[in-house]
Amino acid sequence: MSEKGDLPDRDRRFEAALTAALAEQEKYEKKRYSRLGRGAEKATAPLGGLLRRLVPPGMLRRALVMADRGAGWTLPAVAHDTNDLAACDVVALRVQGWAAGSGAASGGAAGWFGGLGMTLDIPATISLAARTVRATGQCYGFEGEGEEELVFRLMVLELATVRGLEGRKESLGKVNQLARELQAPEVRYVLEKGADWVVDKVVDRVARGLGTDLLKRKAAQVVPLAGAAIGAGVNASFQTDVARAARYGFRLRWLMHRQLLPAPEFSTGEEA
Repeated sequence: MSEKGDLPDRDRRFEAALTAALAEQEKYEKKRYSRLGRGAEKATAPLGGLLRRLVPPGMLRRALVMADRGAGWTLPAVAHDTNDLAACDVVALRVQGWAAGSGAASGGAAGWFGGLGMTLDIPATISLAARTVRATGQCYGFEGEGEEELVFRLMVLELATVRGLEGRKESLGKVNQLARELQAPEVRYVLEKGADWVVDKVVDRVARGLGTDLLKRKAAQVVPLAGAAIGAGVNASFQTDVARAARYGFRLRWLMHRQLLPAPEFSTGEEA
């Protein structure tokens, strides 16, 4: 076996990219929410009932399904080699930057109009998040249109929004389990044939979680004028969280597809 110094430049670049990717995967798995995030959630909790009346769950569910479908129609063709891990990571980071910037602009504009602006901004935020997940998947070569791919994208969104250490561990487990299952053709076939009830179940669960997380984050945006700065910051932060979760999930599948690592062991607590 060759020493590191004898490796061709291409192999050395891949080794460096792989080492960096594995480190990022591990860092994401060990991520903890900040004290500021937990404190903001507690401070805005009393507004939850009011905000839920402004943005009913049914609207969130419809927005989530339509956003995922629509996102697939707006993505440009892939222009990089999806077998090049470093290139995939670079393009995925560009997706994150674009999403955060677009989210900030949308949140800032909506924040001028308080609660009304927030009500209109939430569907737009969900649409952008769905596009961010699909665009990140495309960066790593995953552009599937099947129901099983929709379930995976929804689980990525759930991972971006789930709160609490136990909830996050469970969500990580679901993403890892499905990523592993999608590598097996026979399991993928079963998921394709019997996915309708799974999709409905996951859509409902993710819509509830996504709605709760967004409403808590955006609670202070109900104050007109002052909500502009808050809305911009909240939206940028939310889209960054979505992009990071998507990068983790699809990079995991990229690595697993090439048998470069097994999926980490997590307890899912329940079926999809």
